[in-house]
Amino acid sequence: MTLPPLLPLGELDQLAQEMGTDKSSRTHDYMRLYEFLFKPFKDQEFCFMELGVGLPRIKAASLRSWRQFFTKALIVGVDNDRRVRKFSGDDFTICIGDASDPAFLTKMAQTYKPSIVLDDASHKWSHQIIAFKTMFPLLPPGGLYVIEDIFTSFPMPIKYDVYADHPESCWTFISRLQAALAGCQTEWPALSAEESELVSWIDAVFLTRRTVIFVKREAQRPEEVERVAELKRRQG
Repeated sequence: MTLPPLLPLGELDQLAQEMGTDKSSRTHDYMRLYEFLFKPFKDQEFCFMELGVGLPRIKAASLRSWRQFFTKALIVGVDNDRRVRKFSGDDFTICIGDASDPAFLTKMAQTYKPSIVLDDASHKWSHQIIAFKTMFPLLPPGGLYVIEDIFTSFPMPIKYDVYADHPESCWTFISRLQAALAGCQTEWPALSAEESELVSWIDAVFLTRRTVIFVKREAQRPEEVERVAELKRRQG
C-alpha cells in the first residue's frame, strides 16, 4: 500500500520558487508544511504579517508569494531597513520599525490585527523571544505564530555569534513552553506567570527543520487559568 504524501509539494512551494524566496523546496523547504497549515486561510479575509522583508535585492520575494497565495488577505511586512519600503504598494504594505521593540510590535498588532505572524527577522535570540511574547497573546483564537530559522539557537561557527545576544536561546525558551504544554502545566518545568499564561493559550505546536509553528487555542482551560493565577500570587 502506497500512502499519498501528507505534505506534498504544492501551489505555495511553486509560488515561492517563481518569486525567488529561500522558503521553497530548493532551499529551506518550508512551504510544504506552510501550505498544510495555511490552506484554511487561503480565501479568507485576514491579515498576514511577516517580520523581516529581506534584503532589497530579494525584492520582497516572500511577501509576493503570500500575495499570490492568499486571495483576499492583507499582507503586511515589517522591517528596519528603509530601503525595502519602495516595494510597498497595492499588493502589500511594508512598515518600517524595530521588530524587537514591544511597543512597536504591539502597535503593529493593534493596527493590523494579524491572524498569522511569521518571524523571519533578525533571528537573534532576544528578538525572537520578545516578538513571540508580545505578539502571540495578541493573535485571535485559531491564529498561527511562526518562528523561522530557529537553528540560530544552536552552536554555530563563530561568525554567527551575533545571534547569541541573550542568556537563553529561543529554542531553550520554546522548549520549556512545549514541555509545560505536554505536561499539562504541572510543577515542571519552572515557568514565570507570563510564560504559564503563554502556554495556556497554545493549542498545538508543529516542528520541522529550522521552523516551529504555534497554534492559538480558542479558549484557556479553566485549570490553567487557575495555575496562572496561582503563579501570579506566588511571584507577586
